[in-house]
Amino acid sequence: MTNEEMNPLNIIEEANSKTLEYFNKTYVSNLELVQNLKTELFELEVQIETLEKTRDLYTYHIDTRRNVFSPITSDNTNTITKGKQIASQIKDLEDAKQRLQKRISELEDDIRFYKEQVDMLSKASKCIHTVLIGKSHNELNEEESVDSGIEFIETEDNEDKTSHNYNMLQLEDYEHYQYASALDQDVKQELTSSLNKLDVLKWLLHSDIGRAKVTLEEVHHSQVEVLTSLEHILDRLNYNIDTKQPIWDQINKLFDDYRQLHPECMIDSSCDCTEHELNLPPFISIRLIRMLREILDNIFKHSNANRITAKIFISSRLIDVYVNDNGVGIPEDYLERSAWYSGLHKLHETIYQLDGKLQIDGDLISGTNVRFSFPIKK
Repeated sequence: MTNEEMNPLNIIEEANSKTLEYFNKTYVSNLELVQNLKTELFELEVQIETLEKTRDLYTYHIDTRRNVFSPITSDNTNTITKGKQIASQIKDLEDAKQRLQKRISELEDDIRFYKEQVDMLSKASKCIHTVLIGKSHNELNEEESVDSGIEFIETEDNEDKTSHNYNMLQLEDYEHYQYASALDQDVKQELTSSLNKLDVLKWLLHSDIGRAKVTLEEVHHSQVEVLTSLEHILDRLNYNIDTKQPIWDQINKLFDDYRQLHPECMIDSSCDCTEHELNLPPFISIRLIRMLREILDNIFKHSNANRITAKIFISSRLIDVYVNDNGVGIPEDYLERSAWYSGLHKLHETIYQLDGKLQIDGDLISGTNVRFSFPIKK
């Protein structure tokens, strides 16, 4: 055995590395399991809602207010029996839903524990590596004091690449789940409800013309809401971002839209592009617009600001963005306070994907400052 292999620090580093690998694998497997269970939960909720609508439809048919002149037979035995069967199925599914939710909650607690262990072991691994290469603690402290003037959310030096990849996969799955939920609740369920109302409308046209008119208005209102929901979903899927337009026109239009939505806030924006023939890759334009939306939405949701200043610089090599508001500021531990799927986390991971840098700071006096930049790679 060589002297290097006998070095206690090398032994500690190897043990730490194997432990970190174990917790990483456990962490990932639990994440995958939770995602699968959430998919099952989503499908279960859809089944329950569908059965509830069907049950309500049968309940309507046994209403004693039926027109006495209706040619339909008054024997509701089969309908009542079917209604009881559906109610029993709903109860069984509700029980299964509760068990599934409890299981997900327990796994999420485990995931938080494993994430803490991964973070702790990653830091320990870096410390061991630092000692092994002969770097003193004094040198580390000096470097930290120099870097403290600019505090990035996180960089590759402060968080391992694996953790970033997990975060991005989680955010992607969460966004897909949000789109699916919106399509189910705002579109599918509304269409199903409209179909049920149309079935009822057929009967009301022969028995209660006044109620039929009310039902028809409800169907019309429901269809308007479906169109609004679809427009919102299309917007979230970037369908309404016209990447064929010059990027400065897209940015100016974005700020004009926010000025119309929030006339109470003074928005001062400028976009300086050094090359008027510049054609950015579509995915760059889309992500830049989305990041600006995240920042502006976050300002209007949390800051209570009435003035926003935005400066965007664009060249063929670099995009640099600065946004300031005169709101209440932002705490230093905003990432820990916000949910993992929040807009700030999405902004952080998008910047990491683009190999850029992000700085967010602020207080009650200066408001909040957001600065990010990333290279444009050919």
